[in-house]
Amino acid sequence: MINKDTLDVIKCEMDNNTLVVKSTVENFNAKSQLIVNESQEALFYKDGQALDLFASGRHSLNSDNLPFFKRIFASLFGGKTPFSCEVFYINKVSVLDMVWGTNSPITVEDPKYNIIIDVKASGQTGVKVKDSRKFVVKVVGQLHEYSVSSVSRAIKGAMMSSIKETIAMAIVNKGISILEISTQLSSLSADMVANLNARLDDLGIELTHFYVDTIVASEDDLAKLRDVRAEVEAESYKLRKLSEARAYARNVEGYTYQEERKYDVLENAASNSGTGGTLINAGLGLGVGLGVMNEVNRVTNTSLSAQQSAEQPSQGRACAQCGTVAPQGAKFCPGCGSPINQAKFCTNCGTKLDPAAKFCLECGTKVQ
Repeated sequence: MINKDTLDVIKCEMDNNTLVVKSTVENFNAKSQLIVNESQEALFYKDGQALDLFASGRHSLNSDNLPFFKRIFASLFGGKTPFSCEVFYINKVSVLDMVWGTNSPITVEDPKYNIIIDVKASGQTGVKVKDSRKFVVKVVGQLHEYSVSSVSRAIKGAMMSSIKETIAMAIVNKGISILEISTQLSSLSADMVANLNARLDDLGIELTHFYVDTIVASEDDLAKLRDVRAEVEAESYKLRKLSEARAYARNVEGYTYQEERKYDVLENAASNSGTGGTLINAGLGLGVGLGVMNEVNRVTNTSLSAQQSAEQPSQGRACAQCGTVAPQGAKFCPGCGSPINQAKFCTNCGTKLDPAAKFCLECGTKVQ
């Protein structure tokens, strides 16, 4: 506490478990001496304003050392008129070890099973003061008492929103299901320290260590997650067994997966009534190999040739006299009127003959 044995000396003794001590100093003047021990800083506070900050050492409280006071008090009446203010002594070295726990659930979406659930978390951390002015103004300046428990509560209250947000982000970014989170707490804790310290910088504090001991969901939410996991595992088992069965069948029948895909593509090509370009694009879309594409092209070209042949108009018979093509089935030439030669057969061996043939190609018999 502050030594008041003499108004000329202001100093404070604090143990290693204490981060901050506040005292009201009365009747000190501009000739008083301020003693700040090693590892401490002292911050003067007046009417809700953080004023002058002193590092370790012995300081004379004259106007040169009190620029903030100098602006408030235009004159110290020659340094003889006493005045009062508050002095905060801050321990800059000691670490306040404390346990923490979320004061309300953290709502997150399980990244693996896509279910919205509420979780609670708890753990341990160590806190030290990084910026005395920020720490006093934003964390402990308005406390009514400065016991270790009171300061711990103030720090935890100030950092809790950052802890909850950081836990939620870490769960999502790492893609860890709540059902599996217990195996990832160490890596999760390590990832959170830097993120939390960036957020806590504005409060003038930093974490020396941070551990997440537990992250738990309600029994109802855990039951939902287990049900979904069971469904996923059952479906995965079915797919795995089906895949194994297909692989076994291929092995027995002596063909590979790539060959099976080739047969599928060829079957589609054979049954497809569209254009060759459509079939080729379909083959490329399936990611088939060059060999399969050659088969696709062959089947496609054959199909197209047959289709084109079917679509061409039927050709008639040429007139032997003038060469005019007569429609199929015509008995007389539309060009010269000559009879259209009908099919001829050899009278000796029965071989079908060309209408203009004079001898049979098979037996040499002269055509009548």
